Amino acid sequence: MLGKIHFYLGILIIVVFLLTGQYMHHQHGHLADMDLMKRALFRAGHLYILLFGLINVALGTNHKRLKKDSLHKLQIFCSAIIIGSSILVIYAFFAELPPTQIERPLTRLSLYLILASVSLNGIVYLFDRKGRTL
Repeated sequence: MLGKIHFYLGILIIVVFLLTGQYMHHQHGHLADMDLMKRALFRAGHLYILLFGLINVALGTNHKRLKKDSLHKLQIFCSAIIIGSSILVIYAFFAELPPTQIERPLTRLSLYLILASVSLNGIVYLFDRKGRTL
């Protein structure tokens, strides 16, 4: 179930990535007349959306339910954080851009959350594999 959620959410986020590209093109003249720092931050926010979509698709295609109940609960917790941070990065794109300053606290928080949750998810899988042979 979690695998399907991640997969389809990832596809949806990739579609949002394509739509934000159209938004930048039509609403901001493809960023042509924008200050270089603002332009770079705008594009970075746009690419973060793609990154989060690809992370969700990858998790969805390789998801396996863990047998240990405690590890499975941790797996669900990690998935919830990944999903929440994916929604947050999309919200941050619209709330923090075009930037008036270099600091973007919502974007930074979403990046920290995805880093922590993907890392913890990997550790959970390592603990699950510990008892198995390769």
